Amino acid sequence: MSNSLRHLAPEFSIDEAKEIAMKFYNLNEFVCQLPSERDQNFLFQNNQSKFILKISNISEIYSIIDMQNCVMEHINTSSRCLPSLDGQMIITYKNHFIRLINYLPGVPLGNYQPHTAKLLINLGKVLGEIDKSLYEFKHESMKRDLYWNMMNAEKIINTYKHLIINKNHYEIIEDILKDWIKFVIPQVSLLRCSVIHNDANDYNIIVTDEETVGLIDFGDLCETFTVCEAAIACAYIMLDKDDPIDAATNLIYGYNEIFPFEKIEIDLIYYFIRMRLAMSVTISAHQKQIQP
Repeated sequence: MSNSLRHLAPEFSIDEAKEIAMKFYNLNEFVCQLPSERDQNFLFQNNQSKFILKISNISEIYSIIDMQNCVMEHINTSSRCLPSLDGQMIITYKNHFIRLINYLPGVPLGNYQPHTAKLLINLGKVLGEIDKSLYEFKHESMKRDLYWNMMNAEKIINTYKHLIINKNHYEIIEDILKDWIKFVIPQVSLLRCSVIHNDANDYNIIVTDEETVGLIDFGDLCETFTVCEAAIACAYIMLDKDDPIDAATNLIYGYNEIFPFEKIEIDLIYYFIRMRLAMSVTISAHQKQIQP
């Protein structure tokens, strides 16, 4: 199962990043380094345009990165890969794959307030547009055996739940898993599957205003249950809300306007939302074990 968490993020210096940017992309205006869990991201600018020099985790496979590039191009997102001076979309440097990606201006949803109904509806529409566009998308690497693929939910929970120290959290996750096995597993063959972004958390959603929303970080792309896209986004936007059900309803409403849910997806999305949160807690416990 693919898990780049086992490999620490690259440790290129700023000077090395500057050298790479100049040599391969003729960029010499370094701005800052951006946070990343498993890769390294360096922000550069040229006149009024900004770009991210993305150095991938050493565990990444070329075909997976190619799929990310193809998806960004396919959905015509503002965030897309740009060629090097010699026309390569992916370059190799010291055994790492490197790309230059357009910088998407705005603020992560997690740092943006308020989360109005209009904003969440528009977020749902953006996710619906992406999934509608990707529904027929095919790539040789789309069937990834990825940790964050909810097709692996039962296996992930059972493998790492023993690492959860908080007894109350452990019992909640056990209940979520029981419901998953009872209500979802018997019906998985009836669910639509497609390539989705698969990680619309509140720091991968970029907001300019309540009408302008974008998505970054396509690193967890995979073929999985289509309903996961909206469920994952709901899981994060419901946190710390006075009325989490209302927040989720707005997002689901916007998504459904663009890419209508099937009845079975509406019936089961509650269990998918809960399972994403359970996976997040469980994988976080695993992360702490391998990277204390």
